[in-house]
This record gives sequence, C-alpha cells and structure tokens, in this order.
Amino acid sequence: MESTLLRSASLALFLGVLTYPVLAEDAAETIKIGVVAAESGAFVSAGHTLPAGVSLAVKEINDEGGVKVGDKTYRLELLKRDDRTDISTAIAATQELVRDEKVAAIFGSETHDFTLAMAKITQPAKVLHFAGNSTLAKVLTESSVANGGEDHYLFQTEPQEFQRSGSTARGVLKLLEPLVGHPLKKSVLIVGNDATGQFLSSYYFAALKSEGQDVPDIIFYPPDTTDFSPFLTRAKSLKPDVVHFWYNGDSTLTALPQALELGVAPSYFLFGVDPGIWKEQGLSADVPVAMSCVPVCWGESSNPKAKAYFDAYFAAGAPKGVTSSVSLLYYDYVHFLAEAWEKAGSLDPDKTVEALKTLHHKGVVSDDLAFNATHQVTHATEVCAAAPGGDITCAMQEPPADAPKQ
Repeated sequence: MESTLLRSASLALFLGVLTYPVLAEDAAETIKIGVVAAESGAFVSAGHTLPAGVSLAVKEINDEGGVKVGDKTYRLELLKRDDRTDISTAIAATQELVRDEKVAAIFGSETHDFTLAMAKITQPAKVLHFAGNSTLAKVLTESSVANGGEDHYLFQTEPQEFQRSGSTARGVLKLLEPLVGHPLKKSVLIVGNDATGQFLSSYYFAALKSEGQDVPDIIFYPPDTTDFSPFLTRAKSLKPDVVHFWYNGDSTLTALPQALELGVAPSYFLFGVDPGIWKEQGLSADVPVAMSCVPVCWGESSNPKAKAYFDAYFAAGAPKGVTSSVSLLYYDYVHFLAEAWEKAGSLDPDKTVEALKTLHHKGVVSDDLAFNATHQVTHATEVCAAAPGGDITCAMQEPPADAPKQ
C-alpha cells in the first residue's frame, strides 16, 4: 500500500512544477507556514488538534512581537488545509502550499503514509517539514537527513516508537500493579486492524515482553467494530492480568464498557485516552484502568507546564477530545522553529536545519527538546491510572535508551 501512495506523491511532483519557498525578505515582512491535517473524515479526532496547537503558537509569537531574524522582524502567517483524511487531498494541499503559497514550513500530517507522500513534495522544495509520527524512524537515517539527502528538511516531533511504547508499557505496569494488588504477569493486546495498528502494536508487544510480560498473540478487530464481544470473549479465555486497548481512543471508549460488563480482566489500559475524557464522560470502573496521553494529559497531569498550556489551548476554542494533547507535538515545534530562525539569523532552509540540530528548546513537553543526528526527539510519556472509586494518579515515564531485543 505504501509504495502505491508514494507513487501517487511522485506523480504529483511530476505534474506540478515545484519552486523553492520565497523567503520572508521578499514577502513583506511575513513568513508563511502551513498545516495539513484531517479536520474532517476518519482521523479528525487527532487531526483537529494540529491546526489548533499551531494556531496558538503562531498567536503567541506574533503577540510577543514576531520572529527577529538578523536585523528584521517578521510576523507568522498560518495557512490551514483540511486533507479530509484523504491522501490525494493531502498531496494537493501540500502542492498548493509549497508551489503557490511559497510556505517556509509545513506541519503535519498525523498519519505515516500521508506524511511520506507530503515529504516527496516538501523535501525537494527545501520546505521545513515537522510531523509527529513515531513511525518516521523507517525513513529518517543518517544518510537520508544529511546535506543533499532526501529527508534533509524533515523532522520527527514524537519519540521513536520503541521509546514511546517502552515508556508507556513500563508506566502502565508500574501504576496498575499496586492497584491490582498482585504481580502482573500476563498482558493481552486488543488492536484495530489497520496499517497503523499493526505497526504500532508490534512495538508495544515487544515493550511488554521486555517488561517480563507473557503476551499471547495480538487480538485484532476491524476498525469499524462496534460489538467487541467476540474479541473480548477470546481475551477473557486467556486469563490476562491486564487487557491493553491499542491504539484508537474512540474505539477503546466503545470497547471498555463491554469489557467491564463481561469481566474480562482485573485491570485495563486505554492508549491515547485522556483522564479529562474519563472525568467529563463520567466513566467509572470497579477495577483499575490506566490511560496514556500523547505526550502529556490535559485532564490531570503531573507536568507542571501542562495546565497553563491547556488552559490557553481550550480558551482559544480548541475542543476537548480524546487526543487533544497531540497538539503538543506541533505547538512546541513552532516555537522551536522560530528560535532556530533567530539563532541562524537567516530564513535559509539549510542554515535553519543546522540551527535546529544544535538547539535545546524549553517547551511544554520537555525543558530539553533537542533533535538527534537523525532529526528525532526523545521525551517522556505521561501515564495515568484511575483507581476503583475514581482517584486518578499520573506520572511521567522516561523512555528506554535502547530498543528491546527481538
């Protein structure tokens, strides 16, 4: 499937004549940046967070006087495009932003295949491209991001998946075990059966194994499932200590009440479900339920900077959703990019890349956001657990340094 998508992107390149972005020196004191995200369609739950997070960062930067580059100061102009959860639309939107609008940077998409297709357009045009896809480790290598490499201007704003999965698995087990009251030995994964679910769950499976869990084969369900009873009955037969619902938060919220009714396990984990949603929807369980956020939680957080950020985020009109915290995979990096332009003293893409690779940015997610040699970051993941009765405890869990041995 991926090769077909990339061929589509290549065709888009062939049909459209790409030009390098016009730098702000030629554009009336304004730097244009773009967002391509699913503000409608199947991925809207995460997609609407991208423009909301970027919009807030742009407003803050402009309200503080703009971006000072050398002896000039520029305002940011944000151009938002809805890809409608359609890769052809994402390609067309990226072409327009790069070729017609001459943006200096693009943020998005929230899905791996869309990002790869977009990168076939942004990278030859020397447009800075930021995407919160933990899956980009497949393409970001030392050779691909080197000067002249095909991904020189592409940056991954979420930790590598072995890190995100590793910190999540460790945090979930650490919080659930004292609530369950006995050692957790067996974990069962229930996962949406699409390309993203298959890819991400393979890392989480390995992370659980590295934590000493007995993990039977993954139970996959069709993405449009509403009746989870066949999958839950199978899970119950395996006698798990924890059932892990991975990765679609909306489906998880449909599956959990059915699991509780069937008494599938003595504890559960809901990937990507914020405790704010747990509280707002009045959810409860007679067994412990862990939740994780990407990367920190808005409903209840141990991160001291989170409350101020989310107060501003929601005050700006962003909806409170299952995946609202995904916005931080983009908000922090607009400020990071502005800091890089200021340090470089230039809007030249190559000089900006060099500045990005040397900076240590103080963001909401971390006081030390830094890109490594392959344009990837490392930071903690927040995990929370709701005890029977409703008390919620949250903790930031640092990622493992190395991938688990297969």
